[in-house]
Amino acid sequence: MPSSNSKPSFIDLFAGAGGLSCGLEQAGFTCKFGLEQDLWAAQTFRENHPAAQVLQGDIRSLKNKDIERLGLDGVPLIVGGPPCQGFSHSNTSSKDERDPRNSLFIDYLRFVEVIKPRIALIENVPGLLKTKTESGQLVIEVISAEFLKLGYLTHFKILDASLFGVPQRRPRLFILAHPQDVELNGSVLPTPTHALRCGNQSELPGLRTELKPAVTLWDALSDLPQICADNITKPITYCTAPKNDYQEEMRRGASDEISHHEPMRHTKRIQERFEHIGFGQSEEDVPDYLRPRARGNPTATSGKVYSQNSRRQHPDIPCNTIVASAHTNFVHPFLHRNFTVREAMRIQSFPDSFQLKGKRAVLSKSLSIKKGYVDDIHLDQRAQIGNAVPPLLARAIGTHIKSIASNIF
Repeated sequence: MPSSNSKPSFIDLFAGAGGLSCGLEQAGFTCKFGLEQDLWAAQTFRENHPAAQVLQGDIRSLKNKDIERLGLDGVPLIVGGPPCQGFSHSNTSSKDERDPRNSLFIDYLRFVEVIKPRIALIENVPGLLKTKTESGQLVIEVISAEFLKLGYLTHFKILDASLFGVPQRRPRLFILAHPQDVELNGSVLPTPTHALRCGNQSELPGLRTELKPAVTLWDALSDLPQICADNITKPITYCTAPKNDYQEEMRRGASDEISHHEPMRHTKRIQERFEHIGFGQSEEDVPDYLRPRARGNPTATSGKVYSQNSRRQHPDIPCNTIVASAHTNFVHPFLHRNFTVREAMRIQSFPDSFQLKGKRAVLSKSLSIKKGYVDDIHLDQRAQIGNAVPPLLARAIGTHIKSIASNIF
């Protein structure tokens, strides 16, 4: 058992920009090792976790003997989000693509088998609970069975980030595994600290005034300069003092100059489209003449309209889920533009001191390859943020894990 003055260490696999690691470090853990395949995301992780050993590469290229040589023996916690959508990374058509044994989950398990942590944590999409293999077996049952082969019991729960102080509705599945001989004190995953209110009532049955109200979008953004591309002045600095506890926490340790807050430059036509979009509406609610142009025919409007695109967010409730394409998904509640990268980071609960690497936005990977932009086939800043676990949610999980596993940590 580590001394009472030491911080327990952890390993972050499929680390991305490091949202999970950021939150765990806020909870009193220390990141010892991070593994991420994407170049720009790995650079971001390294920038914000300078004390960690960071490896940029494909987890499948590491053999068990390579894992043993990393010097990670005794690390009590392994975390990560092995991609499970589509599952298979093999081109062999005879394999069941929905079977996690044909996915990167198995490579995550290899780290568990070699390192033998006391706790293993996996983050994924809630739909995983309903997914079945071709044989009809629930994927979560397969995952639990594979852990059991290594002597680990599993527990899982869907957690919504908005119920843990994040200004965003973001449900995610968390799977926690521990050796059969490890006893945990209390519920394995945390219970909400915040509640979504409807008048004076909570949306959660049985939960009332003992919970804090959910942090709203405007709670998160109102102290940032409300600027557009045509009125930006550099350096960009805070326009007010923090207006609430959330803003104060986001600004702790940050400089006066705000990074990643450069607004996108939209055409007049797109700005006019945004002007016609009210709270909760999207591009499907604008007049026909303002709808997106047809591909290959700039004189005609597209017959395809997506209700998920250009949705104006309501300021007085948590934001919808920030995704990798959030720069086109969302419109600022009051300005006729998309969110800046820093606004997306605030919505994800990344502190203002957190810095990103790579380009702000690039074309899709397939289009970049088609056009020969080989240097751009990495995760841009918006994708890095959209793919991340919100740090405040990760902090809540880490704090809870320490409380139920004090005999380990």
